[in-house]
This record gives sequence, structure tokens and C-alpha cells, in this order.
Amino acid sequence: MKSLGRSSSITLMMILRALYAMNWYNVSPLLPDILGTYGTPLYLGGFMLFAFLIGTAIFQVPSGIIAARIGSKNTAMTGMILMSISAALSVFSPDFTAFLFTRFLVGVGSAFFFSSGVGVLNDIDKEHSKTNIAIFNTSFSVGGGIGIVIFQLLSSTNSWQMLMIYSGIVTLVFSIIGSIWIPSARIAGNQAEFTKNVKERFFSKPLLLLSLALSGYWGTNFTFGEYEVNYAKYIGFAAGTAGIIGSLALFAGILGLLLYRRIRIGSPSILLPSLLVSISIVIATQALGFPYELFFVSAFAGAISIMLFSLEYYYVILLEKEEKYVPLSISIMNGIQIATGSLIAAVFGYLYAFSPELSWLFLPAVSLAMFPLGINTIRKIKAT
Repeated sequence: MKSLGRSSSITLMMILRALYAMNWYNVSPLLPDILGTYGTPLYLGGFMLFAFLIGTAIFQVPSGIIAARIGSKNTAMTGMILMSISAALSVFSPDFTAFLFTRFLVGVGSAFFFSSGVGVLNDIDKEHSKTNIAIFNTSFSVGGGIGIVIFQLLSSTNSWQMLMIYSGIVTLVFSIIGSIWIPSARIAGNQAEFTKNVKERFFSKPLLLLSLALSGYWGTNFTFGEYEVNYAKYIGFAAGTAGIIGSLALFAGILGLLLYRRIRIGSPSILLPSLLVSISIVIATQALGFPYELFFVSAFAGAISIMLFSLEYYYVILLEKEEKYVPLSISIMNGIQIATGSLIAAVFGYLYAFSPELSWLFLPAVSLAMFPLGINTIRKIKAT
């Protein structure tokens, strides 16, 4: 069967990335209904995010190893199919514990898709990797925004069960299309060579230092997204307005893409710290507690996050000498950042309970403190 062309394959990957994000974020507006169905108190709602993240974190590195063995496309599509089926079947969970297990499986599927998805884009069109990665990340922001806004609107006329089924079916259809028609790259190499190369990535000093250097920002971005809506409510905004503030961080990814395509990225040692310092200063200003500033902060954070994450994944591609190991290198980076970032989020939550305003100073401080770990690696990267 004839495969899709380059442009069509890339477009399909962007659609899958948006659906991936939709299945991540659509639980948020449905959370009260889901908890009500199982008679679960509101304070346990956070376990839905926790179950998802555990699945994502545990299978980051295994997904990269599998991608190096069976190919990026096969791994990515397997992840999307698992995600879609798990999302749809979650509605048949007899109790909240079973529902959490399905969210864990959705997280596993997401782990198999993301780093492998970057590998697929690199296989299809290596020449335009830096632009494709930025669009890939922007598709995540748009899909996440749709997951929040559209599902919030539909929840008034549809049960959460039907919405989850619709989400799963749409995702499954596009995943099957991708499995059939997106071209696969050739996989070569014997077992001894494969094992040697996998070990090299695990002990790659440049990769490890770059990952750690930006782990502080990963934690900052993740925590910001989780707490911004609550903080907006805390300083006086109504729930609807607070939701708009929170979703701005997602939809502003489109602005981030436009800016990213206009900047020169030939000097990583200048560009990366400049972006990191600017976003750190802006987030720190939330300690002042100015209500309407939150609209700007949210939009700015969303735009800069697209630029920073697109750059770091592009730099991994530049560091990687063999294309088939791109997903593994990115999965190692993701694993380090998720582990470190989740710890940062936990500490922030503790500080937030004592002082919501001053806690915002903690995140920029951690981001800037960890960044020097990667300076030497960043200086050696030759961006084009």
C-alpha cells in the first residue's frame, strides 16, 4: 500500500499530536462529573493527574529503547492506539480505582508517542526538523486548549462517558490511518551494536547535563500550568475567567510558533539563557499579586514555553549522531525532566499552602539555579 507523501504525513502527525494533548487535558473540565459518578471526594481528584504522570514517567525510557529497535513510527502509533482505547474504555470502569488504572494506561500511551513522534518527524523531513518540532509542540498546545474549552462546553449537554468515548474513537481512527499510511524508516543493526548504543545514550554527559539544566524550567512550566487557574481564583477572578487565563497559556503557543520562526537560533548559548531569564522574571512578578497581569503572564509563558521546548528537542537532534536513537535520547531527557520537575511541583505545592504569592519566586529561582549545569554543552551545539 502506498504511503502518504512528506507534507501529508507531517500534517497527520500534527493532528495526532493535538489529539494526544486533547486526551491529556479533557479530563480537567470533566473532573467533577467523573468524581460524582464514583462518589469520590474532590480532594482525591489530583490522583487522576498523578496516575497519568506515573504512566508517562515510568515508560519514557522503555519507549525510547523500543523505538530504537522497532522504529519511531511503529512505537508512536502503538502509543496512540493504546491511549485512544484506554480513554474510551475508561467509561466502563466499575470504580474510581479502575478509572485511575485507565488513566495510567493513557499515560503509558503518551510516553510511547511523544519522543517517537519527534523521531518520526525527523525521519520524514530532517531538513526542517527545527520548524516541524515547533509546530509539533504548538499542536500540543492547541489540542490541550481544545480539550479544556470544547469539553467544558460539551459537558453541559453530554455525559462525561459519551465525551470520553467520542475522544477515544476519533483518536483511534487517526491513529489507525497513521499506522497504515505514514512511512516507516529502515531499522538496521545487530544486537551487540544496539546494546552498545543504548548504553552510550544513558551515559552521555552532554545529554544528561542538558536535560538537568532545563529540568528546572520543565518543573516551572508544569507547575505553572497546574496552579495558574487556582491562583487566578485566589486573587479574585471568577471560575470562568480563571479558566480563560489558564487556557491562554495553551493557545499562546501559536504566538510562540510565530516568534520561533522569526528568530535566529544559531547561537544557543545566547538565545536559550535569554529566553529562560525573561520567562523567569515574568513568572516572578506574580508574587506582586496584580490581578490583570495574569493575562499577560499566562500568554507570555505559553509562547516562551513553545520556543524553549522546541529548542531543547532540536538541540538533542543536533547532539545525536544516529537518527534511529533520537527517540531514545529525547525519552531520556523527558524521564529526567519529569522526575525532577515533579519534585519541584511537590515543593511548590507545599510553599503555595503557606504563601501563594511568594511561592512564585521559588520556580524562577530553581530554573535559573539549574541552568548553569548545561552551559558547556550548549556552547558546543552548532545550530543551523
